Amino acid sequence: MKITSKHSKTYLRFLSLASAIHDMPGIPHLDSTEEKLLNLIAVSLFQGNKINVLEAMSLVPDASPATVHRRLKTLRKKNLIRLDVDSDDNRVKYVEMTDLALEYFGKMGHCLTAAQKST
Repeated sequence: MKITSKHSKTYLRFLSLASAIHDMPGIPHLDSTEEKLLNLIAVSLFQGNKINVLEAMSLVPDASPATVHRRLKTLRKKNLIRLDVDSDDNRVKYVEMTDLALEYFGKMGHCLTAAQKST
């Protein structure tokens, strides 16, 4: 198959570079639901939104709330998110990114930059 579009080539280079990130030591393996959830949480936080656990459970429409809740637990165990208790209501917990998650997104950003430079 011959890829002729510059944008297609860039994106496929990015995917190739990004797949190597998942095999790097120090970056936990993520299943597809965890990766999707982490990306959606990061985008929402980047946009300035605070996300509580209940809101996070509705971020992945093709997964049940129970599945998303389990993935939140695994992301927490993998040190990619943390839960901060609301100062006014200790029943409400907000999802926050950890330094490891920021490192992961930094590496993914580096892959994107490298893919763009290769064109």
